[in-house]
Amino acid sequence: MTAYFEQTLDRLGDIAERLRQSGMPDVEYKWTEGISTVEITALEERLQMTLPASLSELIQRCGSLYLLWSLPQHCIVTNASRRTGEHSFASDYELNILDDITGEFGWNHEYISYFTSYGENADSPAAMDEHRYLIFNYNGAGDPVLLDLATSTTEPAVFCYDHEQDRFTLLADNLLAYIDTILTLHGLWVWDWTTVIDEHGIQLKSPPLQMWVRWLDTFCNVKLEDAHSLEALIRYTTMHGVDNPAILQAFQPYDPKDTFLAWEQRIQHNPAQFATLAVFIGETAGDGAADWVRSLWQPGAVQAWTSSSVPNSGSIAVGTFVSTRAYLTARCLPEHEGLAYVCNNLLRHSAGNGKLEGYAANGQLQHFHSPQVIDWMRDKVNHPVDGWATLFAHSRPTTKQLLEWLSDSELHQKITTEALDIMIHRNLLPTLETDAWANISALLHASLQLVMLKKDKRRIEAVLEQLSDLELC
Repeated sequence: MTAYFEQTLDRLGDIAERLRQSGMPDVEYKWTEGISTVEITALEERLQMTLPASLSELIQRCGSLYLLWSLPQHCIVTNASRRTGEHSFASDYELNILDDITGEFGWNHEYISYFTSYGENADSPAAMDEHRYLIFNYNGAGDPVLLDLATSTTEPAVFCYDHEQDRFTLLADNLLAYIDTILTLHGLWVWDWTTVIDEHGIQLKSPPLQMWVRWLDTFCNVKLEDAHSLEALIRYTTMHGVDNPAILQAFQPYDPKDTFLAWEQRIQHNPAQFATLAVFIGETAGDGAADWVRSLWQPGAVQAWTSSSVPNSGSIAVGTFVSTRAYLTARCLPEHEGLAYVCNNLLRHSAGNGKLEGYAANGQLQHFHSPQVIDWMRDKVNHPVDGWATLFAHSRPTTKQLLEWLSDSELHQKITTEALDIMIHRNLLPTLETDAWANISALLHASLQLVMLKKDKRRIEAVLEQLSDLELC
């Protein structure tokens, strides 16, 4: 068994490095040295039991280990055939299984303890026998991964407990099988294991997990420099997203209209992926998709894309369609034309008094990054300020706008102050002349003398302190 755990640690290190080299963001991998026999003895005395041999040897070799990763933003897990190079979308079943994919795996000797019932079900095994389940890790939702000591005194089975369902799910017949299975999946954590298990635990031969292994293998082996055609580049992009500037640069030689048409074929094939594919269109095709984006504003377009009665519609939620259409409008149409579409649509759906809800306005206008948005919203703002402040911060305010809003009503001052706080924390502050920052500081100090609520005073004081730390005032 010693050789097994030695190989396990080597495999984990190789997996973490493989994922990093493949462009997966935020791969976190850390471990600690094993604990001593004295510590093992103390742990067993506290538990009043002898630890299962595999768990004991594991934590003596490596006391704690933590592997965490997340997929690139907006990537799509699809079926990929290495034989033909064809790329097809997963079935709805497979997509549902692999929704919200994360990777997390590990153990920690400090977590080892008996699981006690959360009290939801007095008839649960944990409630009847408080020494039955032994925790050795927790997943990202705080649910324990544990050994069921009732299955074996030497090599107990591995379960996870879902606190929302008050349910124990068998993951593997024993700890070694569990580790080997999760390593085969490169640490994949499925939030509903019940869909991919049998009587022995996680079923690696289940279609979703087979698809995952194939997809991940392609993800790790296909390189951007190997994408010598538009189709190959698009396949690569669906896996790696568009946050990498090198990927966006790789699209430059291609005609934007050709790029759009290639993406449009994918939307026609799987409209349910409209929101994600729209990001790819907006970032790589731009004005090449202009006519198509205009068609999304035609009468009946919302119904056509969101009605489940329409063949192949994918039943996109209305809210998802509206926000995605606004994003595409900002990315693919001339600014004045795009703003007219979105602003008119917002006004048509405003309250009877003509006022708008700040979060709704921000959701549809934040992608324009235009000072024109600030001018448009000036007579439409209301409480609460949060959505308006975020929109203000992302709309690249000019010096004139900052000074005008800080000189306006208390509501406008609150929005601007909150926006300045957002811009400071998100590194969005505009580059202004020293005199401009002095005037902004003076207006903030004047506002500080007038506001009555402590929370408003604290907000202004915090912004002034941060601007001072940045040596802007």
